[in-house]
Amino acid sequence: MEDLRAKIGKADVLPTISTIARQLLSLQLDTEKGEQELLDLVKSDPVISARLIGMANSPVFVVGRRISTVNDAALVLGLSIVKSVATVIALTEPIKIRESKIFTLSDLWLHSFSVAAGMRLLASRLPGRHKQDENMLFLAGLLHDMGYLVMAHLDPAKFDAFISHVEAHPEASTIDLEISQFGITHAEIGGMMARKWNLPDDVIRVIEGHHRPALDNIPITLVRIIESITGESAIRGAACPEASSEELEQIGLAHDDLENARETLEMQWATSFTPMS
Repeated sequence: MEDLRAKIGKADVLPTISTIARQLLSLQLDTEKGEQELLDLVKSDPVISARLIGMANSPVFVVGRRISTVNDAALVLGLSIVKSVATVIALTEPIKIRESKIFTLSDLWLHSFSVAAGMRLLASRLPGRHKQDENMLFLAGLLHDMGYLVMAHLDPAKFDAFISHVEAHPEASTIDLEISQFGITHAEIGGMMARKWNLPDDVIRVIEGHHRPALDNIPITLVRIIESITGESAIRGAACPEASSEELEQIGLAHDDLENARETLEMQWATSFTPMS
């Protein structure tokens, strides 16, 4: 049987990248014209518009008033985040999957958004020597688990069997179960797709490496720390790793920083708000 590595190499294995996704990927935000083109593209797609407005109303972006327009959402989120979110939605919206009790698109997007927001929260507290591009971190967080989406789309029967194994063996590592079922992990598959889409190298490294300790890579360390709060994947009930003191100290953070991020994300979950459902 053809494996996922072979499938993903084929040109027609996934829906064609939409025109709006191509435009967003190439769009530059360093001019007023580029900024206006971004807003016009977002407004032209009702799904993207609705999700961005919903995200701007998340407790993660507290503004004290209800956001109801794309322009107001852009003011709250910032144009770089608007571009990142719109790009992710445009890239992944055409990919359809069969949902289950423990894996749904809502679960995937809520987990991805929580990781993205959490990485950005922690990045704002990094000491100067460790400062990162917060917009890159947000995009990487949104896309870090997209390999699951690709797995579920390319081989739904095998993905169903994988989900059944996760349900039957909650104590087992989901990564070990992925390798047993597919011979490859969602991180590897996600990295392959990211390369196919010509995403930035820093984003690809996060997607490929977020389940491997990498104390020399701050973005990967941030994912691992945040997933100690959110759980390690979009699969409901998956194990929740613990953030080590070594990981926190390596990038100049304290446990208080982690607790602040936890409180903010718990406010998010308490609203039962799913930014991309």
